[in-house]
Amino acid sequence: MTAVHDAAAPVSSAATDYWRAACLLSFSHAAGLTWPPPGEPQRSRAVGHWGCNPGIAWAAAHLAQACTDEGFLLVVGTGHASSYTFAHQALRSGASLGAISAAIRRYGAPGGDPTELLGEPEVPYVGGELGPALGVSQGIAAASPGLRVAVVVGDGECETPAALAAFAHHDVLRPAHGACWLPVVNVNGARMGSAARFSAAQLRGLLEGMGYTVLDSGADAAEAGEAARRAWELAGSGTPVVWLSVTEKGWPAPAEVGGRPFHGHHAHKPGGLDLADPRLVEEVRKWLDTLNHPRVVDADGGVPAGVRRLASRIRTHLPTSEHPSTPVTPTGGSIAAATALIGSPMSAVDRLLSMQSVRVLSPDEGVSNRLDQCLAAGLVTEVLAEELCSAWAWGHVEAGRPAAVVSYEAFAPLLATQLAQYLKLLTARPSAGRPPLGVVLTSLGWGNSPTHQNTDLVGMLLARCADCQVRVVFPIGAASAHDRLQELLGDRDVVAALICSKQQLLNLPDPGGPALGIRMHGTDVDDATIVAVGDVAVTEAVAAMALAEPYGLRIGVVALVEPGRLDGPAADTVRGACASDRPVVCVSWVAAHHLASAYAAIGPGPAAWLGYRERWGATPWDTLAANELTRWAVLNKLREAGCVLPAELVRPAGSDPGPLIPADLSCEVRRL
Repeated sequence: MTAVHDAAAPVSSAATDYWRAACLLSFSHAAGLTWPPPGEPQRSRAVGHWGCNPGIAWAAAHLAQACTDEGFLLVVGTGHASSYTFAHQALRSGASLGAISAAIRRYGAPGGDPTELLGEPEVPYVGGELGPALGVSQGIAAASPGLRVAVVVGDGECETPAALAAFAHHDVLRPAHGACWLPVVNVNGARMGSAARFSAAQLRGLLEGMGYTVLDSGADAAEAGEAARRAWELAGSGTPVVWLSVTEKGWPAPAEVGGRPFHGHHAHKPGGLDLADPRLVEEVRKWLDTLNHPRVVDADGGVPAGVRRLASRIRTHLPTSEHPSTPVTPTGGSIAAATALIGSPMSAVDRLLSMQSVRVLSPDEGVSNRLDQCLAAGLVTEVLAEELCSAWAWGHVEAGRPAAVVSYEAFAPLLATQLAQYLKLLTARPSAGRPPLGVVLTSLGWGNSPTHQNTDLVGMLLARCADCQVRVVFPIGAASAHDRLQELLGDRDVVAALICSKQQLLNLPDPGGPALGIRMHGTDVDDATIVAVGDVAVTEAVAAMALAEPYGLRIGVVALVEPGRLDGPAADTVRGACASDRPVVCVSWVAAHHLASAYAAIGPGPAAWLGYRERWGATPWDTLAANELTRWAVLNKLREAGCVLPAELVRPAGSDPGPLIPADLSCEVRRL
């Protein structure tokens, strides 16, 4: 066993005592040793991660020492810090020896706890994705007046687009009144499997070029304490500052353990430690005894009062929101009459977002997406980095403020990984009463150029609708967009996606529910059915219905407004509206296969599934026609399925649509 890392030995202080206690506990957690140290093996193998934990504990300890008794919120950038998070919570709460040892035994064991802890009710960010923690913490600071927020990320994380964008745009989303944001980079020189790309000198040059005052310190306690003090001072004054805390990855463990390297990237995971080897166990025990000298953890697991005081200053939680879910029922009633009115769904969305003071994060698309009132109210923050917009929205909703990312659907899939991470957090933890993380997707694929067409994010969200934390809503028009968004804003602990258009479309009333039935006024029996998903699809389906009605062909339209919630009685009702004895054609804004489960739930098999297929033309109407989603294309599909159509209704799919809707349209919309 080689000597302990030969960096400057820390002098005794509350900060170094906290750091040693956190290292002892986090290593015991990963290695599966009983508590207190030096401990005995409870598992046959070490699991999880170790290398980043000492550096995070070192920075957190000195930030706490330099902070007032009010403390600060600590956001940790990586799930690799699970063992530090566990250690800190145990030190803060004063957990018993039995509880700590039992939790260590469960960690990474069959039937136990996962090796990247998820679902801790007090932690606002735990991500398997590296980089977004910076943006999430910026969002929390921007939405939390008076709150100190520190975020610790690794030098490897600084290679990611999300982290670089957050660093670069620190002046775009400023902390709220009395709040401050302090980023710390744990510069340990290593990523997961190799050396980090950025050295401390390179990070300094990069960050100074972005306008930061850059402080740095190493493994000397006095130096780190002064850097932390100065960092808080600058952050509190509104000066952009970054603290580079430079310590070797794996420190203070020996450079070798069991004859194998245990510094640098070798320290990332302790999985190579063979805890069935008594010689290795004894080697580890001796090192832990050395680290615990002078004693900071006693035989009963107790720690000095100074350690407990610092632990109490480091908050890893945000309080549960006091606002319960307040679902809103649309005002249209169970049956509503419709006349030939038109409107822009996004204009209705803009009005409601403005009235509700929802923070809008958008990649430079506010004007294009008709967010006129939100822009005038100063609610829109724009930056050309979708991942950063998503992280900022995450931070806002975790701090209890409603927020929405508004984007073209073409670029929206860049949000998918972060939304998936947030959904894991929502699914795993107890309800925290947070506002919905909103996603508004505009510019339907056939209403824009080919480069702006993509429905993959919607497909990902629809695939997760079995979890109650996901809602994907397709309004049928402007009034519907208003009512459905109002309902979504009253929900809690969900990702809520609203998919709607900027174009002037048919504006039908919406009586609520996951599915709606639309018929010509006075009609109670259908000869054929069109199942429509999305406002453009509904407009074209109703137009086809209206065109066929004078010829005695009765077509019913079923609008699936929230297909992810189409189960139980709702599915039975829709299934009854799509009887097997008449032709059924499905037409959707998204790629048809994204809706396969919804179509299967309502059965029977439709004669045709028409949906987005990445075909386009010179104009929006040409693109709609190329995807076979016009009223004429739908009518042709019904004819192929057996409907008898007069020659006047058999036209090429790209024919001139004429008026948006016949002026004398009279239909009814009912909740199914």
